[in-house]
Amino acid sequence: VKQYISLLNTPFKYIINVPSRAIQSIELYFSDQKNLNYTINMLQNEINLLQLDIQDSQLLENENVNLRKILQIKEVFKKDIVVAEIILPNQVNGIPQIIINKGRKQKIRLGSAVMNNKGLIGQIIQVENNRSKINPITSNQFAVSAISNKGRINTVISGTGSPNLEINQLPAYEAIEIGDYFLTSGLDELYPKGIKIGKIKKIIPSDNAQFNKIIITPFASPLSFSQVMIINGDK
Repeated sequence: VKQYISLLNTPFKYIINVPSRAIQSIELYFSDQKNLNYTINMLQNEINLLQLDIQDSQLLENENVNLRKILQIKEVFKKDIVVAEIILPNQVNGIPQIIINKGRKQKIRLGSAVMNNKGLIGQIIQVENNRSKINPITSNQFAVSAISNKGRINTVISGTGSPNLEINQLPAYEAIEIGDYFLTSGLDELYPKGIKIGKIKKIIPSDNAQFNKIIITPFASPLSFSQVMIINGDK
């Protein structure tokens, strides 16, 4: 009788225990999911840290390349060159403001030329004890005496307040082409001769057929590199 009763109770016990077993299965599932998500998050954090290490390594490698180029430029110009870092690129009323971490204590002089290994960046217009302000070549208050890479044209290149530079009036008889570029001529006695300025982007005929307007793309952007060089001239 006990065996028969036990046999009859078995399906009922199974049915009664189904919810309990289902709850245990669900708890086990969510526990596994939680552990899996935790593991995924840990692995993602490790990947992020590795990516940061890679970026740091690339930054150091780029800075080392830039420093090697700076040393080469020092040899070329044989001038008193100070290497500085851009610490505060910004804009005030739409005008770029560039601050570097060197100033009067590091013998930075007002009016000195500023460049990086790509070309001319601008001029020092304000000097404090440990920082200085740069007027970029794209400023509409900037102008520089220039010579073409073929050595045929002496002119003045001006900033426009936009990403481009320009020669407002170049005689139309001057033989130039898109892709030609300009360097500092040294005639203004402010910038050493031979620093790259920019490449001709567009030649626009003016209303006066005797002149053309030349649009120039600068070689160097002050915000493309963290390191710049200040060339302390005699004046």
